[in-house]
Amino acid sequence: MDWLQNLTADWDWNTFWPETLGKATGVIIGIMASWFLLIRRRLQSMNRLKSGDSDDVLFQAHYLVPVSTETTEHGPATRYQLLFRNVAEKKIVPQIYDNPAAAELVKTLGDQTSLNQPILPTQGTIGFEVLNDAASWMSGVMATSSNQRRVWLFCMTAEDRQVVRKRCVRCFLIRPEDLERFHDWNWCCDQVSVERPWHWFRVVALHRVARLYADQCRMHSHPAKSTAMPLVDDQSAHRRIVPLSLGLIETEHPICEPFELDWAALRSTPAGRQLILEEGPWPDGLSS
Repeated sequence: MDWLQNLTADWDWNTFWPETLGKATGVIIGIMASWFLLIRRRLQSMNRLKSGDSDDVLFQAHYLVPVSTETTEHGPATRYQLLFRNVAEKKIVPQIYDNPAAAELVKTLGDQTSLNQPILPTQGTIGFEVLNDAASWMSGVMATSSNQRRVWLFCMTAEDRQVVRKRCVRCFLIRPEDLERFHDWNWCCDQVSVERPWHWFRVVALHRVARLYADQCRMHSHPAKSTAMPLVDDQSAHRRIVPLSLGLIETEHPICEPFELDWAALRSTPAGRQLILEEGPWPDGLSS
């Protein structure tokens, strides 16, 4: 024990205990701060999950499956059930856009949408590139598909975030002839059923997309100019609904019986009273 007595005899006890206590306090504070930040981040993640806020990007194809045929005063009328299915792996915004500025722009544009204007309001060259990157990613995923290729219309949407719980970007895919049917709101009401009651918002979104698509076809009915190249034109009025050649499956199977929507009741709600729903079939002679 002599060595221990010799060792402790040289210690300055007036500084030993304060230094030891100070270092121990620092370690404890560091541990507590780390746990606080970890728990805070965990709570923020839980709150985002509960509120439906996410960075997800979903790629969903839409199908109109015939249900029945009725005889009306105007002739036979086919009723359809609207189905929509994910056709690609779910991604998050940073996985699609490696540029942080582009990823942040997508999130910002998503908050500017509504059921009346469901398509992301991309503008200018940057907006064009944002849309083009998502379309290119989808085309790349389906490049090796064994299904027969055909034209699908592609657009980026973020349906009204006051109505849809999950706050994410949904990339719509739909065949041109199917989208043209949604141009007439009377047809949507009379001929379309859904799988779930809350899918009414998708019928409204497709109706609004069809109307916007008709406006786009009118605007771009003239032949493309040589100055319309991405890095030459400012792309201030670029197409937000673009055709893609994809090998998606041609049809889908319902997972439940058709649900008939009560549009009169839905339109009497606060959200329903704000909807812009227009009648009239796809204009004759308007090429898509």
